[in-house]
Amino acid sequence: MVQNFADRLDLSIEQKKSCLVVGLDPVLERLPREVLSEVGVPAVGEPGWTARAASATGVFLRGVIDVVAEHAVAVKPNAGFFERFGAAGVDCLRQVSEHAARQGLLVICDAKRGDIGHTAEAYADSILGDAPDTLGPVTDAVTLNPYLGEDSVRPFLDKCSGGKGLFLLVRTSNPSGADIQELEVAGEPLYLTVARLVGRWGDGLRGEGGLNPVGVVVGATAPGQAAAVREELPEAFFLVPGYGAQGAGAEELAPFFIEGGRGVVVNSSRSVLYAFDGREDDWRAAVGEAASRAREDLEAVRSSRA
Repeated sequence: MVQNFADRLDLSIEQKKSCLVVGLDPVLERLPREVLSEVGVPAVGEPGWTARAASATGVFLRGVIDVVAEHAVAVKPNAGFFERFGAAGVDCLRQVSEHAARQGLLVICDAKRGDIGHTAEAYADSILGDAPDTLGPVTDAVTLNPYLGEDSVRPFLDKCSGGKGLFLLVRTSNPSGADIQELEVAGEPLYLTVARLVGRWGDGLRGEGGLNPVGVVVGATAPGQAAAVREELPEAFFLVPGYGAQGAGAEELAPFFIEGGRGVVVNSSRSVLYAFDGREDDWRAAVGEAASRAREDLEAVRSSRA
């Protein structure tokens, strides 16, 4: 029997004493010079640029995964950073995800898909399906934009019975997110209406531990709104961006957790990936140390809610 995604994530958090997710948002220009030199990446537009750029990205991220695996429960590769390199980038995304899975990490594909009908079905199959040589076999969960309604989410919901998970955008960490998400609808902010819909869509999918594989994205920069969403969704996993480089500290995350310090994973991208700035001679150690510090920082808050 396939284990529910929420149960797998909950177990990994407890076993590792960590709720850290490392976001894989690779910016080519910020990769260590050692990696760029090793691969020999030509200038943008020159023959072979996309293939070499994707190769350098893969070398870097596999090194990152090797040193963060003991500190994190998951990685969150952002699809856009790979797709910019064309077919070579998509293949790199799959290979990096495979490497993360081999290292015992869950893989959350940050694709923010949102479409309808056959297109939604195609997206669900490509990211969460079981066809070989696709992302599906090595991807545990995906981020989705729910603003097209249930029919855009349904093909992904159908994958949850096979052990997959979803994180739907509800209250995001970007500054202009409030322009839409805070709009008043029937006397309440729109993000709460969306949260309630997410709860309805995930009805009946809870794991044995009581948590739901249909989770939400709620930014660390909005702790007040997080408390309101948590009241609506007491069983949902929260994927929390905005910690670290975007300005939110771990101490602000207490309202996100449910009793027992459960139900939350916190993403950190730039503050871990590029922790080697100024010490490129030992970039792997710098990245590993940053992941360790983030884990300890977050664990202090999580354990206080236990």
